[in-house]
Amino acid sequence: MIKHKGMTLIELTITVAIIGVLTAIAYPSYQQHVLKSYRYQAQGDLIMIQLALEEHRTQGRPYNDEENTVSNLCPSCNLTNERYSYSILATDDGYTLTAAKQAPQMSDSCDDLSINNTGQTNPVACW
Repeated sequence: MIKHKGMTLIELTITVAIIGVLTAIAYPSYQQHVLKSYRYQAQGDLIMIQLALEEHRTQGRPYNDEENTVSNLCPSCNLTNERYSYSILATDDGYTLTAAKQAPQMSDSCDDLSINNTGQTNPVACW
């Protein structure tokens, strides 16, 4: 008598069901992790822009100097505007830096990120 080795249909169905359940649990968690990692990158970029603005200020230039653009202040920032679009709203003695969410980041639970010259961040819970 020849004994065949292999899987039965029941065993295969159970295996596929287990994989499906694990995927249904893990995938949303993975997506939230990805959104959070891009948010942390945007926060880091905003802080790098802020440090560059403050460095220019200590050199006697106003915050609203025409050379103070995001690309000039932070060449190493992710400026593809794929996930966040950065902007600077500056006056002679103050500024607000904003990272506005773009389409792939819209399902993130946090709103647009901002930081000003006093160090105040918004939304506070997301920093």
